[in-house]
Amino acid sequence: MAVTKASTLAPPQIPAETDLKSSGLALLTGGLFLGLVWALVIKHLQVEWSQNPQYRYAWSVPFLSLYLVWKRWMERPNPERGSAIGAFVVIAGVIFLLPLRFVAEANPDWRLLSWAMAGIAISVSLAFVYQVGGRAWLRHFAFPICFFLVAVPWPVQFEQTIIQNLMRAVTAINVFFLSVAGIPALQHGNVIETTSGLIGIEEACSGVRSLQATFMVSLFLGEFYSFTAARRLILIVAGALLAFVCNLVRTAILVWLGAHHGASAIEAWHDPAGLTILLVCLFGLWALSLLMLRRSAEPAAASFEVTHPPASFPTALVVGLTVCLVMGELAMQGWYRSHQTDIATSRWRAQWPDKEETYKSVAIPPATQGILRYDDGGGATWNGADLHHWMMYFFRWLPGRTAALFVKVHRPDVCLPASGLTLTRDDGIQLLAVNGIKLPVRSYRFDDHGVPLHVVYCYWDARSSYETVTAAIEEDWTARGRLRAALKGRREIGAQMLELVVWGYESDSEAKAALERQLAQIIQPG
Repeated sequence: MAVTKASTLAPPQIPAETDLKSSGLALLTGGLFLGLVWALVIKHLQVEWSQNPQYRYAWSVPFLSLYLVWKRWMERPNPERGSAIGAFVVIAGVIFLLPLRFVAEANPDWRLLSWAMAGIAISVSLAFVYQVGGRAWLRHFAFPICFFLVAVPWPVQFEQTIIQNLMRAVTAINVFFLSVAGIPALQHGNVIETTSGLIGIEEACSGVRSLQATFMVSLFLGEFYSFTAARRLILIVAGALLAFVCNLVRTAILVWLGAHHGASAIEAWHDPAGLTILLVCLFGLWALSLLMLRRSAEPAAASFEVTHPPASFPTALVVGLTVCLVMGELAMQGWYRSHQTDIATSRWRAQWPDKEETYKSVAIPPATQGILRYDDGGGATWNGADLHHWMMYFFRWLPGRTAALFVKVHRPDVCLPASGLTLTRDDGIQLLAVNGIKLPVRSYRFDDHGVPLHVVYCYWDARSSYETVTAAIEEDWTARGRLRAALKGRREIGAQMLELVVWGYESDSEAKAALERQLAQIIQPG
């Protein structure tokens, strides 16, 4: 009886060679499709990665993500039965990605689109994994796929809030250290006043770059060593503390050098000090990871025996979606090319008042150049005929180099209060006709430690019409203006920014008249 029962047992199911080959072909086709989806997302993000030094580290994230996916692939569990919902999510993702890619071509700096497109790519990838491997594969590959989010630039308002708070905190702590060291120092926003001059704590000194880099490294090391959630959290917290402390030491050294040897010493040691703290943070996190690894139990080697191949995603559907993405990209490029005009990158130019006897050029610090990323421009100061002190900044961006939203958050009403000035009036956007050119200008009044300071600020985008104040506001990179630019086929075709400052006018009307007279001499058709 026992022999008869044993003889009826079914032999173990071993995947047929043809099944494995067809499954491998389906996975390869799906991999090419997912690669195209991610390529479109990276194409949008590469503008920020290339032009913003704060996100240069992001270029390594796609390769690290691929490595983590490969590492998980070598330890993959047996696939489970998926669901048709995975295919529906993939189709929906492609449907939503096409219009987003269309709008993104006209708005490479719109970070809302960056998050939306990255979210779609992650959703499509997770849905594809769920379709072919079920919940087991979804849980197994979720982290490596979602790891890509560390490369997506933070929302501007959130980022600026973090940066401004970090700069003020670093400034306050450095003022305290200088006072303890017997060096007189006063804090004005994020500027430190010493006997040798003013020392500004700029964005590059806020520590946000090392904070973001250590966050990325902490997540990677936690996954690389397969730490528990608690140990990964320890790595993240340790990385944040390490980045803040190292940056604090760096800025303290730079401020001390500036207080004793002037601003030239800060410029000479700024970048080497930044690279040093980054290396200290990275090796510190690695050392902490190795320490936790030694104290943890030796993990058992993962061993998964493939008993059946993963489910195949419909090859015809994958090919069809791939064709849709390719055709959509070609149609989008054709749309913008057909609407490309020969509008010059500069309808007007700025004439520097270099004929003034007291005219002097103002050097733009390297850190500021890295933030604004302009192609041409500079600054200057002079004293007018009425003995009022003037300052002017003018910058120009060539087509494809404009980071409009990033530049615009550095308006006077954002930057000057951080330098210790008090904003007392903001007139908003107004159209000002100067030598036949309509300029969208913002007028401000500040209190500079008891001295009135008036500012005229103009950010002029070559693709905008500025026919009315309403049009200027709508085209001022609001969501409606950005969508209108895409529907009209307007890519970035250059931009200019002019900031004119005058000190000492008590009367707003007198200051306005003086500013308009200066603008009439500076703004020239071009």
